[in-house]
Amino acid sequence: MKLSIIVPVYNVEKHLVRCLESIAVQMRDDYELLLIDDGSTDASGEMCDTFAHGHPELNVVVIHQPNGGLSAARNAGIDKARGEYLTFVDSDDYIDAHTLVHNMEFLAAHPEVDMLEYPIEVHAGSPEAHMLTFSDATQHTDIFADWVLREGYKHCYACNKIFRTSAWSKLRFPIGEYFEDVAIMPSVIRECCCVHYSGHGCYRYVMHQGSITTSHRYCKLKALFEGNHRLYREVKDITSLHDEALRLWVYCLNQLIDMGRCTDVDKKDYAHVVGEADKWHPSYKALIKAAPDMMTGIKLLPLPVLGLRTYCRIYVALTKSLRS
Repeated sequence: MKLSIIVPVYNVEKHLVRCLESIAVQMRDDYELLLIDDGSTDASGEMCDTFAHGHPELNVVVIHQPNGGLSAARNAGIDKARGEYLTFVDSDDYIDAHTLVHNMEFLAAHPEVDMLEYPIEVHAGSPEAHMLTFSDATQHTDIFADWVLREGYKHCYACNKIFRTSAWSKLRFPIGEYFEDVAIMPSVIRECCCVHYSGHGCYRYVMHQGSITTSHRYCKLKALFEGNHRLYREVKDITSLHDEALRLWVYCLNQLIDMGRCTDVDKKDYAHVVGEADKWHPSYKALIKAAPDMMTGIKLLPLPVLGLRTYCRIYVALTKSLRS
């Protein structure tokens, strides 16, 4: 088996057919499609069974399990995957024609590649839609450092990547965490010895009302901040990544401020998180000097005078609340 396509399914009856059809037209004899029905309460589970029975020519496996969340469903797929490579497709998204076929042909010709990342349209179908594209490039050395340099932490999506299955042999998505991709991707990158960035194909990451990226609940943004701040603490002392670490800290700072802007902010917990972050900040002088643009530099200028706690409190007070 060459490729395992893992699709977690939970209450997506309105979108599931489009997702499965976009995959079916790309299926080959040496592909398998793993549909993980994660305790759906609508018709999604039955639709998975119907699809499998209606396509006997495809290698479709349907797994029904009690609801455990996205991570649990993906992990179940990893456990059952027989392919040399695996990829994830969320059941309310879809992929363009030839995306998997073209990129799998590349992997067949370049067996040294452990992960391939291809273009993705983020928030497809909404006014916030934007494309993330790549120029064809293969990285053979310093994979983790190159990933940080490319600011890969800003697009940790598991869904627009094809992985060598063995990269997941010791890894699974964290159960019960928001932004599980952010939490796990740095570890996956460390398992890779060669990464290819592909300019071919496209994953359509669709924005739906109520999805994790359309709401601003404090607990969700806290999980995003903690994942990226954990990465910052890992790279801040790597000499070759000094400037990249400073940019990452600014990225974390913006998320920290957004946490305070949530209407459901837990003020006591937020004060604790800011206090902990204050222990890890870089030199303010170095931070301002390394600002990627003038506007960022101006924004950071009050930091040395005010300190992180006061800076966050004032910045939150002067900006618009993010409603959940």
